Amino acid sequence: MLFSELNLRPEILRALDEMGYRELTPIQEKTFLPILSGRDLLARAETGSGKTGACAIPLVQRIDPSIKAIQALILVPTRELALQYVEEIDNISRRTGVIPFTIFGGFSMEVQKAKLRDGIHVLVATPGRLIDFLYNTTSIDLSHVRILALDEADEMLKMGFIEDVDFILSCLIHEHQTLLFAATMPDEINRLIGTYLKDPV
Repeated sequence: MLFSELNLRPEILRALDEMGYRELTPIQEKTFLPILSGRDLLARAETGSGKTGACAIPLVQRIDPSIKAIQALILVPTRELALQYVEEIDNISRRTGVIPFTIFGGFSMEVQKAKLRDGIHVLVATPGRLIDFLYNTTSIDLSHVRILALDEADEMLKMGFIEDVDFILSCLIHEHQTLLFAATMPDEINRLIGTYLKDPV
């Protein structure tokens, strides 16, 4: 399937063309329509399979840039993956008015707070730094989050973030879509799926 065959906004299709994205990868073909339709999703995908785009492209399509609030939250295990996501979303959304931002440890919270106050639509975060903000500041409002994505959920488990992830998921008590991407499905990940995902594809 070609990206040009999808019912995406013209400005997104133009950005994808400029990025050299022509054909969907297998994981993208399977996940795009469920994500665009608002379904919860469980995807088993290795690094390098195109899963960043599988999450980011339909996510940008679903953001309303006129609403100055965090509408999508992406949790990732590492700073490197957080930066990769923000760069990908930035490229995809360059003409849409959608503003992504990332927070992670080892960087000034004051600088991150200032950017959050400016207004963003997509927040990419490592669990530990997001917990720091939720506990210690009033800078983050998650009440408008419509889409929550967990990428490399099994890596977050290996790195000891599972309690933080549990806490963050339990904070989102309003209606929202949940997307979970992982390369493996250990028991603790299956517990998260059973607790927080509703009838996932």
